[in-house]
Amino acid sequence: MIHTAPADSAAKSTAPLYSLGSNVQDFSEGIDGSKESLDRLRQGFVWSDFEPTGYYLPPNTSLTLTVAPLAGTTLPKLLIGTYSFDTLRWNPRSEQLAAGDNTITGDPYGGLLWIRFTTTGTPTAKVRITFKGGAVRAPVFVKDKTTDWTAQLNQYTQSPAAILTNNNTYLVFERNRALSTSNGDANFILQTIDKGVEKGENYIAGMDNSAPENAPPTHKILMTISNAKNIWGVASYYRTWFAPGLMNEALTAKNIVDNGWGAWHELGHLHQQQAWKWSTLGEVTVNIYTLAAERAVNGTGALRLKGPTTTNAMNFLAITDTSKDFNSDAQMTDGNFTRLVMFHQLWLAFGDQFYITLHKQTRAEKPSLSADAEKMRYFMLKACTISGKDLTTFFKKWGFKPGASVYTEIASLGLPQPAVEPSTLKDN
Repeated sequence: MIHTAPADSAAKSTAPLYSLGSNVQDFSEGIDGSKESLDRLRQGFVWSDFEPTGYYLPPNTSLTLTVAPLAGTTLPKLLIGTYSFDTLRWNPRSEQLAAGDNTITGDPYGGLLWIRFTTTGTPTAKVRITFKGGAVRAPVFVKDKTTDWTAQLNQYTQSPAAILTNNNTYLVFERNRALSTSNGDANFILQTIDKGVEKGENYIAGMDNSAPENAPPTHKILMTISNAKNIWGVASYYRTWFAPGLMNEALTAKNIVDNGWGAWHELGHLHQQQAWKWSTLGEVTVNIYTLAAERAVNGTGALRLKGPTTTNAMNFLAITDTSKDFNSDAQMTDGNFTRLVMFHQLWLAFGDQFYITLHKQTRAEKPSLSADAEKMRYFMLKACTISGKDLTTFFKKWGFKPGASVYTEIASLGLPQPAVEPSTLKDN
């Protein structure tokens, strides 16, 4: 049976008539996720280039729908299931839709229904999809719009999953878990995530519309609970996924400000740029964005580098052995966070604009780098030219060993020494 969405559950989209859970929905073509994330933004993971419908297809149930082209010639794909929500269907089933009537044969798994409508060229197409039979409504909460959350959760019981959405993310919870989230708490969580992403992670990444390559992402990020075992939080292509414990720790109104590090961290992975993320930095540069989000929401994690982490870093900096190596854990205590202090010191020395400019220049230059030494060289030279300072002492104190020629290149820039050596800086 098809249920029509209540008026206050309409979702924001580029398609003006798009309303989550309505039996008639319009979808506009968007840019391909890989072209957007990998090519334009120079990131390492592809964002979630699909949109929710507000429907769930029960197992062993056929779906009927009609696709009416409104512009262009291309047609979307239907995704059945949510990335990483359930290990029985880790990636959604994808069905190419045709103009006119479509019947999608059911399978043993079912799942939430999503639309992927993308192109590597210029988006021009638009379609209207009418859901006719087989699918059932899923509970949907839209930031600053939904007022009937508890009623939806109690009414749309055939869907095991609920969707919460804001400007930047899709949260998928088990419906039973969502029952413990009040209307006010759900809205606060969504508002806080938008603040952390827009004023924190997107901001520090220089997504400010100052040039076409600096426009904010056109896609959102899926954040889903997962029944996968032995995971806490993970980021990958098209999604982030979380253990139930992390959902409780980070994605509740009680904890998202005071204990949201895990959520900001996984979102941060989808912001990392590859040109200056060499092999030891997968779990390091991600926290540039984590810290920015924590500062944006006034979270307690903004002070996470104080205390033992700073002590570990200062102990490493004090080592005078010429064999000291930033990329080796042998002389480091808690290498990932010790390395993070190096990036944090550059922020302490040169402020937000240092990383904003680094991201912008990386997008504009589009360097194609693969070897660690190449990426280190790129970062070191960029750090000097962006700051306007010769950072040779700083990098040597941190044990950077990119090859002597890089230090020669830095010297040839003729830049002054920093007034205060950045390696001495730490959070107060």
